[in-house]
Amino acid sequence: MYRNGLSTQNYDLTFWSQSVASTTLNVIAVLFFSSKLTEHNIVFTSRQHILKFYSLDSNMTITQSGLRIGQRLKYELARKPSFNVTEDFLKLVPKEQPLKDRHFKTCAVVGNSGIVLKSNCGQEIDSMDFVIRCNLPPIEGYQKDVGSKANLTTMNPSVIPQNFKNWNKTKKEYDRFLRRLSLIGDQILYVPAFTSPHGEKDVRILTQFVLKHELPMKTAFPPTGLNNLMKKIWRDAGFKILRPSTGAHMYTLAATVCDQIHMYGFYPFKKDPQGTALHYHYYDNRKMIGNRTHNMPEEFSAFQQLHRRGAVVLHTEPCQ
Repeated sequence: MYRNGLSTQNYDLTFWSQSVASTTLNVIAVLFFSSKLTEHNIVFTSRQHILKFYSLDSNMTITQSGLRIGQRLKYELARKPSFNVTEDFLKLVPKEQPLKDRHFKTCAVVGNSGIVLKSNCGQEIDSMDFVIRCNLPPIEGYQKDVGSKANLTTMNPSVIPQNFKNWNKTKKEYDRFLRRLSLIGDQILYVPAFTSPHGEKDVRILTQFVLKHELPMKTAFPPTGLNNLMKKIWRDAGFKILRPSTGAHMYTLAATVCDQIHMYGFYPFKKDPQGTALHYHYYDNRKMIGNRTHNMPEEFSAFQQLHRRGAVVLHTEPCQ
C-alpha cells in the first residue's frame, strides 16, 4: 500500500464518492475532478486550494511589524490572560516570515512514531531539499533511521516540562536542553506560543536560552487562531479531526512550498503492518497511548487518502 515513490497512474473516484460524497468544498475533492490528473497536477491543485485558506506570509508567523513592547496577544484557548510582548520576546520575533520566496522540489515531514525505528530511512530523509521535524526530537544516535538534517523544527512549549523538566535543577539536564536547541543551528524553530496560557512560562524559558547563548536560529511564532484555520481546512476535506496535530499543520505548510512531500514517522497504532509492537516514540520506551486532543487515526486516514492520490508519499515500511 505504501510505496516509496510517486505513481503517475490514473486515479478513480470510487472510494471518495462512497466516504465523503456530501462534501463539496474540500482540500482533497479538488484532486478528483478528473481521473486523468497527473502527479504534478494533483500537487499543484492541492496547493492552490490550501492557499485559499493559508498563506505563509500571514499564517506562518507573527512579525515585528505592528508589534510593540507591552502589547497583549490573545491565546486561542483562553480569553484571559493574554501574552505580554516583552523586549526580549520581541527580539526573537522575525521581521519577515523565514520562508519568503522559497520553494523546494522535495520535502520530508518527519514525525516521531516508533514506526521509524529500524527503518533505515535516514539517508533518504537527508536527501530531501527541505526537512521538517516535529517537537524538538532527539536525533543523535538515531541518524540511521531518521537522518540528521533539519531545516524547520517545531517545538510545542509543553516539550520543556515533558522532556526537560529538570533543566533548572541539574547541569546535565540544562546542557541536554541547550544541546538540543544548538543542533538547530541557523535553521528555523517553529513555536506555537499562543495556543494556551499554560505554555507562557516555557516560552519565556526558551526566549532566555536563545538570547543568553546567542543561538543563531530563526524563530517563528504562528499567530492566534491557526488551529481553527487548520481545522477548517481539514474538516472541509471531510475528515472528523479534533484539534489538528503538528503533522497536519506541517503537511499544510509543506504543501505551499514543496512539489513533492514525503512523510515519515506518522503511524498511530500499537503494532506495525507486520504485527510487531511499537513504542509511542522512536526515542523512548513509552507504550502507544490514546490522545484526547487529536484524532490521530482519522488524521492517518487522511494521509492515506492523500497518499493514494499522489499528493504525499506516506512511508510506513523500511527504506531500501
